[in-house]
Amino acid sequence: MDEEAVRLVPAEPPSAERAGVLVGYAQVLYLEDRDAEGGRAAEEALAVARSVGARGEEGQALGLVGVKLANQGDLDGGLALLREARRIAEEQADVEGLAMAHVMMTWGTFAAGRLEEGLAAALDGTEATGRLGSPAWRDFLEQQAALFEFPLGRWEEADRHLGAVLERDRLTGPKGVHTRWQRARLDIARGDFAAARRWLQEAEQRVATAGRAQFDAQFAGPLATARAELALWEGRDRDAFQASTEGLAALPDQGADPILFALGLAAAANRAERASARRATDQAEAARRDGDQLLARLQALADAHTSFATTPAVLAQCRAEHSRLHGHPDPAGWAAAAAEWEALRQPYPAACARWREAEALLATKASRARAEQALGAAHAVAVRLGAVPLRRELELLAQRGRVRLEAPAEPSAATAEAPSVAASLGLTQREAEVLALVAAGRTNRQIGQALFITPKTASVHVSRILAKLGVAGRGEAAAIAHRLGLDKQ
Repeated sequence: MDEEAVRLVPAEPPSAERAGVLVGYAQVLYLEDRDAEGGRAAEEALAVARSVGARGEEGQALGLVGVKLANQGDLDGGLALLREARRIAEEQADVEGLAMAHVMMTWGTFAAGRLEEGLAAALDGTEATGRLGSPAWRDFLEQQAALFEFPLGRWEEADRHLGAVLERDRLTGPKGVHTRWQRARLDIARGDFAAARRWLQEAEQRVATAGRAQFDAQFAGPLATARAELALWEGRDRDAFQASTEGLAALPDQGADPILFALGLAAAANRAERASARRATDQAEAARRDGDQLLARLQALADAHTSFATTPAVLAQCRAEHSRLHGHPDPAGWAAAAAEWEALRQPYPAACARWREAEALLATKASRARAEQALGAAHAVAVRLGAVPLRRELELLAQRGRVRLEAPAEPSAATAEAPSVAASLGLTQREAEVLALVAAGRTNRQIGQALFITPKTASVHVSRILAKLGVAGRGEAAAIAHRLGLDKQ
């Protein structure tokens, strides 16, 4: 429709209307990851707006040209134009222009890894649009603040901002998708898997209101990331790999978030480890081929992802996962990945890398003191954040490796209030008991005898468990139970 508007509004004589439709067209092009075309439309909009003295359109076009500069690697130059666009919007009391200037500031700073700067822009925009009486833009920028608070490890603030926006529920259509996938990622990291599934379902329902191209560019990557993370923590490695590869397939190579490669490799490595443990050689080799292809593709595209500040950290993580994929634990590789994430001031992925570092140190019979140090550092972060699934894995690893972990002085409120593992999967107490017996290899008749229920009732429970876990058979359910410690009811 925006392209049609550009066609219908004549270029001669220049007009504010022409500048306005060009601004709208450039915005759509950026949303569809057609950055080169969007930049050209923005430049034309700026020239037209200035020629006719259309001050509001000039400000909006300036912001879009700022995005062009940022996309080309000149973030400081782009931010300078965006600040000028914001000043013009304030002068004109143009709430749309003001909001877009702040939103585009957050886009550029997020990709560049300048998280504190982006958070400040989001919070400033929240306040400014609220003053101008735009509750929808205020809510959108408030949820943008959470986009920065999550990687910065400020999960309580992210929880508060997302909760407030969702409670007011004023963001309609695609705007409401952003809040829901962010809420899902926070719930996944905290271990409330049932809530995360609900938010993902709501997000996916809302994307139907966006055009297909806009959906792919804005939401395919984030939703695939959340689906893959959820599946990994639940032990559904095939689903995690599929979510990662589907997310990558929906996006142009230069627009794909590199973290999808890391999640896909983690899923492949998990599959290979489990297949090897079962002596299923063919399945292990198939998983390794999948992982090899992902890493080769990422390495070939690394230059296309230079605009992502996280690319070096993701590459280091993927190389470490690749070693795990092939059965060669690499403590140094994981330490390098953790150091990269720490340099970006992102504590959660750093702690996940330290977990794998400790695991590799124990597997290679390296210094127990080094394993204790890595485990302790990761555990402290997991406790502080309330990252329940990560904390659980760290404590299980410490138990298996006979490594001492210092107990936290007092658990965080998020950890204390977190649901049990079974509840996070949507399982009732009885279903958790049945799952533990399934993991022990019991038949329906034996489950019935153990729990004083009929074999038919046991069968009903098993069917419900398989549905809730999203698995096809008892073997996969047992694998999830073993991974999450649900086999010890």
